[in-house]
Parts: sequence; C-alpha cells; structure tokens
Amino acid sequence: MDRSRPLVVIPCQNEAATLGAVVAGAASFADVLVVDDRSTDDSAAVARAAGAEVFPSLSPGYDGALTTGLTAAAAAARTAVITLDADGEHDPALIPAFAEALAAGADLVCGRRARKNRLAEHGLGLVARALIGVEDPLCGMKGYSADLIARWRDSGLPLRVNLAPMMLSRLQGRPYAQVTVTGEARSDAPRFGRALRANLALVDAFFAARAEARLWLQHQGPMA
Repeated sequence: MDRSRPLVVIPCQNEAATLGAVVAGAASFADVLVVDDRSTDDSAAVARAAGAEVFPSLSPGYDGALTTGLTAAAAAARTAVITLDADGEHDPALIPAFAEALAAGADLVCGRRARKNRLAEHGLGLVARALIGVEDPLCGMKGYSADLIARWRDSGLPLRVNLAPMMLSRLQGRPYAQVTVTGEARSDAPRFGRALRANLALVDAFFAARAEARLWLQHQGPMA
C-alpha cells in the first residue's frame, strides 16, 4: 500500500443511487474508504463494486462514520486524507487540487461551495470567514494532513460535523488552503434536513466546536 497516495473517506447512509459514480471518480485519484453507517440499501455492495474498501461505522451518525474513517486513515499513516460526501455534491475530479495543497504544506484544505443547502450555512460562512478565515466551514469536502488528524485524535474533541480538526488547525494558525467545490445539486433533502431545528443544530455545532478547541488549546500551553 502506497502511504503517499491520498485516501478519500466517504461516510455513507443509504446512498446506493449516487455512491457508485462518486467512488469510481474518486478511485481515479486516490484509495477510497467508504464508511457504511448502517445502510439498509445496497450501498456497501455498490461501493465495493466501484473499487472502495468498506468499513462499518463503529458508532451511528455522520460524525460516527467520519470518526471511524479518520481513525482508520491515521492507523494507515496516510499523509493526505480527504473527506467527500456520497451524494455527488462534491466533484471527485477536485481531489488532486486538495492533495496538491496538502503536499505543498497546507495543514488543512477547506472546500467552498457555490451552492449551499441551508440558511445556516450562508450565515455561518460569514461568521467563520471573520473568525477563522474559512468561507464554508460546513462543506463536507475537506483535506487533512496526517499531523492534523493526529492532533485532533490526541485532543479527544468530538468531531461535530467535521468541524473539530478545522477549528484546531485554524486556532493554531497552521497553513491552510481553500478550494472551490463544484458538483451535482442534490435532489433529496440534506442528511441533516433543512428545518429550523437542523439550522440551529449546525450553528450550535460550530460554536461548540470553537469553544471546545479554544479550551483544549488553552490547557496545552504555548502552541507548537
């Protein structure tokens, strides 16, 4: 196994309709790990047929699936890890741009979408840009260095919708990059929904992740 080859981690729950094309596209540029979050459709079989390795999620939910995938990536000592959603919203052809930014020294690479699914994502984009310089903090396509994943795992911080590693990296002032993300507009409801409760939950996750990362870093002493 080539540890320098990027690893793409795709959390999945009942995404058989779109997953095959996403995995096939990603496999052109990287090894692919699909983390199956208790799907009741043929997602796992579709992923394997398209060239992915499939792991069952060790705990339920989006965060549980991503935590399983990032932990597996750390165990495999991958130098570049990219998260990608299974619904086609993120074009796999952008994987090389994320990998190149990481190879050039970025600790973190954040996707920024032209289209966002919820009101909270628009508002948080403005807030996050002012606070940490990231324009689309809730974009599911992100790139992580091996060192960032190790720091996040050492911190023990909950992932919080793929936000905690990003918060650690930005609050530590590590190098980062942003890549404009294109892809297919999803026709179904987003995994977290569009209702007011879902919007409020995402806003809460952002500020909770920021507060937890700041508190953890304060206890570490001078930043490395």
